[in-house]
Amino acid sequence: MAEFSILTVCTGNIHRSPLAAALLGTWAEWYLPPAVADTVRVGSAGLAAPVGSPMGARVQRIAAALGADGSAHLASQITDQRIAESGLVLVATRRQRDEVLGRVPAALRKTFTIREAGRIASRLTPPTGPRTGSDLAAIVAKLADQRATPAAPDDDDVLDPQGLGDEAYAQMAGEEIAPLVHLATVLFGMPPGDERAYLAAAEDPAALLAASPDRPAS
Repeated sequence: MAEFSILTVCTGNIHRSPLAAALLGTWAEWYLPPAVADTVRVGSAGLAAPVGSPMGARVQRIAAALGADGSAHLASQITDQRIAESGLVLVATRRQRDEVLGRVPAALRKTFTIREAGRIASRLTPPTGPRTGSDLAAIVAKLADQRATPAAPDDDDVLDPQGLGDEAYAQMAGEEIAPLVHLATVLFGMPPGDERAYLAAAEDPAALLAASPDRPAS
């Protein structure tokens, strides 16, 4: 079975993109049939990464509160090859999308901001039954077919919390988690009950930041 790769991208690859990769990788393992999950690769990279740096501690707490583990993450620098080989590229901002496409123009139909992809996914009817590898590529094509201009200039950007306080990290989580949930619902078949629970968690991101890293938030 052919592999399907998802690449998440931000500036430093220590906050936004590794959180997205940790969540999507966890959900792919949980919700896809095992034979399909084994072929899905989820990674992340930065456009200006401090290579080898770990995921930020506050972001690790957010990931842990949602059942994901970011403790093994090490920042890596993006390459054109990784962009070209990915079946879906998710970036944190519109400027980053433009930079990715400036490097690999052929990636247009598979490159989205996180919020853009989630907004489109929320309008799609999830496929019925277990996903197959070919379904994932077909769903990305549907996302591209439904692409539209955002209603407001900042609607598609996720805040970079680097150097800021807890409020900024909570804002980042609130902007990022819900779109990823919508995307995981159509891509991986996240069950409706889990979808509702994660969307509810996204509405109170400060609670995720305050949760113990040793156990998920209730």
